[in-house]
Amino acid sequence: MNICLKNRLSCREITRVLKELVIENFAIIQHLEVSFQPGLNVLTGETGAGKSILVGAVNLILGGRAAQEMIRTGVQEAIVEGVFSIPSSDLLKFAIEDLGLETSDTLVIRRAINRSGRNRVYLNDQSVSLQQLHQVTRGLISISGQHEHQLLLDPDGHLGMLDAFGKTEGLCREVKVAHDEWSRCREALHKLRRFRGEEAARLEWIRFQLNELESANLVAGEDLELEQERNLLRHAETLLDAAQSAHQSLYAGKGSILEQLVEVEKRLETLRRIDPGQEHLVQHYEQARIHLEELSHSLQQYAGRVSFDPQRLSRVEERLGLIHRLSKKYGENVEKMLHRLSELKESVATGESVDQREAELAKTLEKRVQEYVKKATVLSGVRKEAARRLQDEVERTLALLDMPHARFKVDFIGAGDASEAPEVLFAPTGLDRVEFLLTANPGEAFKPLARIASGGELSRILLALKSLLSRQGEAETLIFDEVDSGIGGRTAELVGLQLKRLASKHQVICITHLPQIACYGETHFKVSKVSRKDDTTTSIHELPAEERVHELARMLGGISISPKTLEHAAELLEHGQRGKFS
Repeated sequence: MNICLKNRLSCREITRVLKELVIENFAIIQHLEVSFQPGLNVLTGETGAGKSILVGAVNLILGGRAAQEMIRTGVQEAIVEGVFSIPSSDLLKFAIEDLGLETSDTLVIRRAINRSGRNRVYLNDQSVSLQQLHQVTRGLISISGQHEHQLLLDPDGHLGMLDAFGKTEGLCREVKVAHDEWSRCREALHKLRRFRGEEAARLEWIRFQLNELESANLVAGEDLELEQERNLLRHAETLLDAAQSAHQSLYAGKGSILEQLVEVEKRLETLRRIDPGQEHLVQHYEQARIHLEELSHSLQQYAGRVSFDPQRLSRVEERLGLIHRLSKKYGENVEKMLHRLSELKESVATGESVDQREAELAKTLEKRVQEYVKKATVLSGVRKEAARRLQDEVERTLALLDMPHARFKVDFIGAGDASEAPEVLFAPTGLDRVEFLLTANPGEAFKPLARIASGGELSRILLALKSLLSRQGEAETLIFDEVDSGIGGRTAELVGLQLKRLASKHQVICITHLPQIACYGETHFKVSKVSRKDDTTTSIHELPAEERVHELARMLGGISISPKTLEHAAELLEHGQRGKFS
């Protein structure tokens, strides 16, 4: 039987496989190593032995939340390591290469959690962040347990399951992009309209300020020129007296300086006749006389221009007063006030362009609505076709799981096929709202899963959906915890057979308490808990055929195992390993 099993496994084409799981100081596990095989791996053991701890450890290497409570009592650090085989053509390698990491046919993920809070993550011995770990492990392992039972009851998760079955990823991305563009345009329009309301009063105040500055007819630099002119007008009498007195002393008065220079010229002529070498003194005199004459002429002209004009002084004072008042509001000088004037003109222009901008945005928003509705309607049509196929497939699979009369329905809520839809229906996921409905018996009406499905029915529905969804993408490893909840007997046998079907294309790891399921496992592990005086540890080992019979007998007969129970267990194992399916 083992040779046949190995031959069967070697022929199976399974891509990703969790080859090995190593756990140290995690919960009650001190040290544990387990090598999983392709196909159906079953884990059994007494309640509380630590089977679900293994699922928690796998969650950790997938990037799940880490807590100090996970670390074994008395130690500082817990380590979980998973070894996966990754074929060269697997898309996962591209995700690893995108992170700048080296790739091979083996992927080793190791995560260490420490009581100090310094947690570490490694991919092929290369340190990575938790976010990078999430990028790599997406689609690597799917864990189905109590959490997914709860998700199955929540209608909010049903649309995602339908999209996964219908392979609508591309259409979903297009709809999300269209929704994002519509949402941004709508928000911009709402913001603009709020701006108009809030800015109405401010714009009126801006126009008042603009009018005040424009009415002033300010000229660059005029404040400095007016200050200088005012200073001259205030001291006109003093300036006139100074200029006239200087002109009198220099030229017009009796005994003026220029008149006295005539005597100086005579003396210099005498010097030059006697000593020709003093010619330069005469030249200096000529230059001095010319400069003094020019000075005298300038003083005369300046005195002619100086006049005391009280009216002009009053106008200058008034203009400077206006500039001073405006400077308290708009800037300390004319240059800054002119800059403020430019800003006010720009603000008014912006405010006046709001109407035009609003009309443009409204037109763009209408276009975005049409684009979104068009793409969302196409997506809705594809979803409805996928829903019809999903309904048929789920019902067919449920019939194989001992629910031959069950009817499954994907109920569409809303107006997914409407050419026009109210904005309240717009969502990044499209116009559709769906909910899974079920009727388990003939004559009963369809009802939501939360109101009709028992634990056993939920387990089978989840298995049916997992079986169907697993066909859609990469061959991820599937872990089932509590898939046998609420079932037994014939139904359990059919669930085991369905798991075996699923394991023909996927590596499946199933934690179960039912021998009718465990007998179908191609590899069987037993989880045991050993309690000592001050210590409790969990161990796991692969069972050979003979030990499998005893483990199935334990699961069948409880504490007391009779020869008949062993015989039944052997028959069950042989049936499970020989089981045929189409």
